[in-house]
Amino acid sequence: MSLVVRFSDQVSKFETTHQRLKDIAEFLGVSQNKAVAFAINLAWEYLAEHEDMREGLEFKRHGVKVGGVTYLNHDPAFIERVRERIANGVPLPHEDDESLEGGLLFMFLSKEQQDAIRAATNADEKRRLKAKFLKENSPDEAVDNFYAS
Repeated sequence: MSLVVRFSDQVSKFETTHQRLKDIAEFLGVSQNKAVAFAINLAWEYLAEHEDMREGLEFKRHGVKVGGVTYLNHDPAFIERVRERIANGVPLPHEDDESLEGGLLFMFLSKEQQDAIRAATNADEKRRLKAKFLKENSPDEAVDNFYAS
C-alpha cells in the first residue's frame, strides 16, 4: 500500500514542510519513506502514552453507544435494559435498580437526600428522587443530560 504525503509551506500541528522530512531522513540516514514510518511510530507511542489513544480507539471501534454513554465490554442484557429505559423515558436509565442507593454520585448527595431515596418504596420513586436531587446539586448541564439520556 502506498501513501501520498502532501506538504505545506508552513509548519503547524497538522502540516509540515518537505524540508523537515528530508532533514529527519538525512539525520537518521534512512529513506524518506522510513523517516515517515519513524515519525508515525513516534506519534503513535506518544499518543498512546499521553493521550489515552488506545482506550479512545477501543471505545470508538468496539463500544456500544446508548443514549449519551458509550459502553465497552458490558453485558448485552444490561445494554438492552438501558435502551428500554431510555425508550420508556425512565429517569436514570443508565443505572440498574440495585445501584440506585449507591455509587459515587449517590455519595455526593446530602444525608437527607440519601435517606429519602432509601426510604422510597419502589425503584421508580428512587429513580425520580435521585434524578431530582442530582439535578438540584449539579450546575453542570452535561451531568443533567447524562441522567436524562
